Amino acid sequence: MTTSQLNRFPHLSPGDVRWVLVDLAPQVLPELGPRLGRAAVRVVRSRGMDIRLGTTVAEITHDGVLLSDGTRLATRTVLWTVGVTPPALVERLGLPVARGRLVVDEQLRLRDGVWAAGDTAAARDPYSDAGRDYPPTAQHAQRQGVTIARNIAADLGHGSPRPYRRRDLGLVADLGGAAAVARPLGLPLTGLTAKVVTKGYHLYALPAAANRLRVAADWAVNLVSRPIAAQLGLVDPTAARLTREQAAVSVTR
Repeated sequence: MTTSQLNRFPHLSPGDVRWVLVDLAPQVLPELGPRLGRAAVRVVRSRGMDIRLGTTVAEITHDGVLLSDGTRLATRTVLWTVGVTPPALVERLGLPVARGRLVVDEQLRLRDGVWAAGDTAAARDPYSDAGRDYPPTAQHAQRQGVTIARNIAADLGHGSPRPYRRRDLGLVADLGGAAAVARPLGLPLTGLTAKVVTKGYHLYALPAAANRLRVAADWAVNLVSRPIAAQLGLVDPTAARLTREQAAVSVTR
């Protein structure tokens, strides 16, 4: 996408654009397994991206970024995007936590009359071979909300409480262009087949037919024209700011 936009910036040349993927994990997309992770790396490297696995950011200065492998990247602009991180309030509650998330039982309950769900809750996945918690994804947060609503009703005398149990039906990752990797129902897919599955799943996950139609139309337009270089969002700038304490917690993790 960035290469297709270069002619809009006459003072930039292809040599001025450099992409470096830095990941502390030993492989990319570990949720999809080693095979699809290697397939994703091949796609990304074929586009000229520099991949540094087992590496993290050691220091950010006014004129560059120092990586843990000793590499220094010259830059005067740093955009820091924080991953899924529970609010700092969670660790100040004095309740049991796992990796910053509140430990809940199979009914998503902290204690009598108190429940937690989504990014804040560490709910054990009974179908996980390694005994891991459910990942902090939107699909689990939405379904956990339904379970909690039913359990609150049960606590008030309407119905019976239910445990939260959901099998992972698969994950998908769109790599741009005609590339994607997917694992629907445990079946590893790459290339165009994975692309169709990925796009289909994204459309299926959208609420309302009107939203699906708008997104599908946008994809169709992008097939015959290059994407818009910048799009304005509707998020209040103050809502996207981190307090100094939140930033410190994110960095230490």
